[in-house]
Amino acid sequence: MRVERVLTCECGFDARAADEEGLVAAVRCHAAEAHRMPLSHDEALLLVFRAELAGATAIPARPPTEAGTEEQ
Repeated sequence: MRVERVLTCECGFDARAADEEGLVAAVRCHAAEAHRMPLSHDEALLLVFRAELAGATAIPARPPTEAGTEEQ
């Protein structure tokens, strides 16, 4: 049985793939084309992992920056 992986962007786009690498590629492609937001492989992978860990099906329109994740 094939389980498709899906993450939904805040703009409503569904990134779909059969595996993690495909999902990362779909997220990178959508971010670049629709939002002019070039993501590295690691940035897109982090978005996928964070969404999965949170049990979420949506990805944020903007990834958090390292400065934005530090406690002050």
